Amino acid sequence: MSRMYIYTHIFFPFNTSLRHCISASSTATMVSTVSLRALLLLVLLTQSAEQQTVDIQTLGRIISFFDQNYQTFSVENHPKQYAVAINVDETQCKGNFKPSQNNFLNKESPDVKTSRPLYTGQELIVAGVKNMQGFSIHAERLLLTSTENLQTTPMQDLLNKRKEQSCTIFYSYKSPCVKSCLNESSDYNILAGLENWSKHSSMKAFVFKDIFWNEKNSEVLQMNFKKIVAHVPLYRCVTENECYACKGEGNTAIDQQCLNQA
Repeated sequence: MSRMYIYTHIFFPFNTSLRHCISASSTATMVSTVSLRALLLLVLLTQSAEQQTVDIQTLGRIISFFDQNYQTFSVENHPKQYAVAINVDETQCKGNFKPSQNNFLNKESPDVKTSRPLYTGQELIVAGVKNMQGFSIHAERLLLTSTENLQTTPMQDLLNKRKEQSCTIFYSYKSPCVKSCLNESSDYNILAGLENWSKHSSMKAFVFKDIFWNEKNSEVLQMNFKKIVAHVPLYRCVTENECYACKGEGNTAIDQQCLNQA
C-alpha cells in the first residue's frame, strides 16, 4: 500500500510535466506556423502592390501615343488642352509594351480627334475644353463629372467596361488647375471623380505634361498635387523618354520634377 502510494505520488508530477512539455511544444509549433503564414502573406501583398504599378517607360510611350493621335492644335499651331482616359488590359501597362495603331486602342473610331468636346469609345474617352457663353468647362471635368446631363460620368462608364486585371490611365496635357479643378470649395472640382476612380481595382496613373498656365508657385502646386496623390499615383511625362513619378504619398513631398515649369 505504501509502495503504491509512493509510485502514484511520483507518477503524477512526471505526467504533468510531460503534458506541459508537449503543450509547450505544440504552442511553439502553432506560433511558428502562424508567423510563417503572416510572412508569406506579407510577401504576397508586397508583390501584389508592386504588380499594381504602371511601368514608367511604357507610360512614356503611351502618353506619346496619345499626343500623336488625339491632340489638336490652334490655327497658330499651338497644342490645345485636352484630356484622355483609358481602361485597357493590364499587360499593356507593363514593361516592354510598345503601343501602336495595330495593338493599342484599335477598336476606336478614326474620328477621335474631331469628336470634340467629348468622345466616348470602347477603351478610350477623350475631351477638349468646352467653351460656353462666358466660361469654359475644362477637359478633365468633362471626363470625371456629369456635365453633359449624363446619368453616370464618362469615366465611370469607362471603368465599368473592365473591372478585373485592367490598367486605367488618365492623362491631362496641362495639369489640373488649382483654382477650380483641385479646389474643394469650387463647384467645378474633380476630386470626387478621382476618389471614385480610386475604388476601381486596376493599376492606375494620373499623368500630365505641362503645368497649367501661370501657375508657378511651387508651394501651392505641392499642396494641390497631393490632393491627386491622395487618391491615385501622379506622374509627369515631359517627353516619351522623360517621365517622373511625382510621389507625395503621406508626408513625403511631391518630386521637384513635377513642380518645375517645362
